[in-house]
Amino acid sequence: ENYNIVFEGVVSGKISSKIVGKKGFGYDPIFIPSGHNKTLAEMTLRQKNLISHRSIAITKLLNFIG
Repeated sequence: ENYNIVFEGVVSGKISSKIVGKKGFGYDPIFIPSGHNKTLAEMTLRQKNLISHRSIAITKLLNFIG
């Protein structure tokens, strides 16, 4: 029998009043994660990946299969 397992990652935050930063894509220049004072587009790739919804979901996957 086939079934799907889904892993979700959520990042809370707020929308900036202006577009800030050159890195990333999509909503990165306007999204400021909770606990931070920079948009995702201002963060280094390492900083962003430590808090991203994708990173959270991948960590859940790794814990599941680990």
